[in-house]
Amino acid sequence: MRFVLEVNFDTENMQLKPLEELQKILRDWSTNITMYPIVAGAQEDVYDSDNEQVGEWAILED
Repeated sequence: MRFVLEVNFDTENMQLKPLEELQKILRDWSTNITMYPIVAGAQEDVYDSDNEQVGEWAILED
């Protein structure tokens, strides 16, 4: 298995404050991961501070 986090930096918020937004995404993910099983197929969208979808994370089967 492998973990993949994909973040789109094309949105306005991501372009204006990329470091802060990426920190928020990683902080939110690390807090919320306990809600998901660590198995292939687990996935969820990720959002910036304006609650705009900017990507997703997933656990994939190799």
